[in-house]
Amino acid sequence: MNDLIIDIFKYFGKFVPKSVLEKNFVQPTTSRLAGYDMIRAEVMALPSTNELPELDTFIVSINENFVSERMKNAIGYILFVEYGAMTVDHTIPEGIIEQLAVSIVRKYSDSNNDSINELIQMDKCFELLDKILQTLMLDQSNLDFCGGALVTVPVKVEPVDPALFFGCGGWVAKFKKTNTKII
Repeated sequence: MNDLIIDIFKYFGKFVPKSVLEKNFVQPTTSRLAGYDMIRAEVMALPSTNELPELDTFIVSINENFVSERMKNAIGYILFVEYGAMTVDHTIPEGIIEQLAVSIVRKYSDSNNDSINELIQMDKCFELLDKILQTLMLDQSNLDFCGGALVTVPVKVEPVDPALFFGCGGWVAKFKKTNTKII
């Protein structure tokens, strides 16, 4: 079975320090859905080879209220992965194409900040995002990448507008990912 959305969480979790990953698992034991503990065990066992210690928050969600709260409570750099529309064709290999947006952002402060600080933060956000993109490109040939998925290139990278992104600025990479779902 291919868990398309869960695989996204697992893959991008490898960039996040374990202390940050742990913050994602807060569901009380009595209300956890089947598979919850298995996902937690897999993610917490990921090797730390690709961890980016600057990351303070990790979000994989399309729930605007949840995303807003997590962003408002973040202190450092945020890795936000948003999955989007899919096209599905089960008659061909790699027949599921997902839209992904991967962002590295940081909360902006209007007080005690100037344009030079902003430029430094934007450069750091781009540097972190670029490390993730470089790893994505290296992992393309690995069959285990997101359940056998491939990343389409070129990857579009653009600045994030703080006014539209909960007061956070940084960069977002947008790309397509293909999957083969076995029925």
